[in-house]
Amino acid sequence: MGFVRGADLNLHEPGAVRALLDVAIARGWQPGERRPVEVDGWSLLVEAAAARAGDDADPESP
Repeated sequence: MGFVRGADLNLHEPGAVRALLDVAIARGWQPGERRPVEVDGWSLLVEAAAARAGDDADPESP
């Protein structure tokens, strides 16, 4: 998955989904809670892709 220009993340690669989960947890998602939670995965994409690439750049920068 990805943007036309910018970050992308191959969900078939080992660790890609883990990177998304790590970002969601860092933003406050708690997987142990027994209630429905809606999370916009697109907002996690840039940060997770940067983590997979080993890039420590600011995920909000263009």
